Amino acid sequence: MLLIIVSMLITVLYLAFLIFGLVLCRKNSFKEGFYFFLILIVHKIASYVYIPLLKKLTDSLATRNKPLPMNMTIGEVVGWWTLFPIMIDLVAFGILAFGLYKMWRNKITLNKSKD
Repeated sequence: MLLIIVSMLITVLYLAFLIFGLVLCRKNSFKEGFYFFLILIVHKIASYVYIPLLKKLTDSLATRNKPLPMNMTIGEVVGWWTLFPIMIDLVAFGILAFGLYKMWRNKITLNKSKD
């Protein structure tokens, strides 16, 4: 019971920090940071839909008697499906890294023009 409460508390705090970061990026006009936090919030919320759908998909694949695409096993299909959340995180962090690089480059350019 305590583990469930702690898990829910951590999830709520994580979402609260993501929303806080989203608001701060919006307030400071950091567009890439805004998209980073927005993608992570949507990804976190979608994971509650994604996991039950993946379970239904694997159950339906296991019960039907047809071969899977490209002669994959059920484990391989699940392995491919689990790559999607990782790719979403990768895209979000790529957007953030691009935005931070762009901001850093602009600051260097402004400092050089002042000198």
